[in-house]
This record gives sequence, structure tokens and C-alpha cells, in this order.
Amino acid sequence: MEQLKKYKHIFFDLDHTLWDYEKNSAEALNELILKYKLLELGVPDNNHFLETFDWVNRGLWDDFNKNRISRDAIRSQRFLKILDHYAIKDSILSENLSDEYLMLCPTKPYVLPYTFEVLEYLKPKYQLHILTNGFNDVQYIKLENAKLNTFFDTVVTSDSAGYKKPMASIFKYAIDKADARMNESVMIGDNLQTDILGARNFGMDQIYFNPDKKVHEASVTHEIGCLSDLKLIL
Repeated sequence: MEQLKKYKHIFFDLDHTLWDYEKNSAEALNELILKYKLLELGVPDNNHFLETFDWVNRGLWDDFNKNRISRDAIRSQRFLKILDHYAIKDSILSENLSDEYLMLCPTKPYVLPYTFEVLEYLKPKYQLHILTNGFNDVQYIKLENAKLNTFFDTVVTSDSAGYKKPMASIFKYAIDKADARMNESVMIGDNLQTDILGARNFGMDQIYFNPDKKVHEASVTHEIGCLSDLKLIL
């Protein structure tokens, strides 16, 4: 595999790329299921609730990334939709779950396999950056609690930029903040639309993190199935 020696700046997505969203979210949700006795309200079991959360959450984030809804809509609608799936009509419970999930989930520390090994390998060689569609009040907590914050020179969120991936404007904002050049930069992320095609359309090289080996026909600069594969490229 060709060495990408020309790069000086590496931009990472955070959720699902470094920070283990599924594991952290599941732990937070399991605690909330127990606290609010959701199994007594009609939820069949914990796994069923987690699966319902996953498809509702993915749908809302997809709408957010396509500018169909706001961040507040994600927060207000997420647990309403989940509880409605179980015919639980309780807006107060929904608000409590939403508020506590947002406080609890970002404090969870789990990262994806080889995250620290790869970041420690890359840090002496490159300037590392975060570029995320997440929100300021959440993403910085994640970085700190997962002990990732010391690796990155800059952190750009959709909140701070005023734009979100896949818009070219957020990639321009990120490289300007990093004092980087586009041809010396590469974007690493798990989302083919927001991370990879967004970077490609902007003109930045990309490394598609595809651990589930999803079939696609997109043209990408490089593709990896494990973060450790970055050592073969960078």
C-alpha cells in the first residue's frame, strides 16, 4: 500500500471512529432502563430498547445531517419516539431520559480498538485534529473522559463552525483553523456520506473507516477495516 508521506494534518471524526458510541451509549441506556424501571412499563428487555434507540437515533441523525431537523429536535424527539414505540405516553419521562442520557453518555470512556496505539503512533509524525458534527457541550466531555483530548491540536464541531459535514464550508473552516493546506490533509471517518464524500467533494483525500465491511461503490482514497491498518498507510 502506498505510503501517504505527503500528509501533515490528519482530521478524525469522533463518534464511531475513535469514541465507541455503541458501547458507551449502551452502558448509559442500561443504567437508565434500571433507574426508571422501563421493563415494568412495557419494554420487553434491555436489548430490545437498545435496538429501538439505535434505529430511532440513526434516523434522527440522518435527518440532522441532511438539514431536515435541528439539534434540538434530536434531543426533544429521540426518547418521545422510542417510548411511543412501546405505547408509553409520558412526556415527563421522555424529558428526564433525554436530559440524563445527554449528561451520562458523554462521560463514558470507551474507545474503539487500537485507538490509543494509533494516536500515539501518529502524534509525533502529524498534527492531529477532530472534525465532528457533534455538539460542543457533548464532544469536549467525551474527549476528556476518554482521555483523547491531549492528542489533538484543534477540535472543530458543527456548533463551532456554524456548518456541518458534508458541507464544504466546515472542511474549509477546519483546515483554516488548523493552518493546514488541503493537499497536505486527510479525513478519516466512518460515515461514507458526511466524512468521506464530504471531504472528497471539498477536494481533501479520505480514509474510509469501514469495520463492518459495508458494500459501496464510492470512490475513496483509502479504506481500512481496523484503526491499526492506519500504520500501513501513514
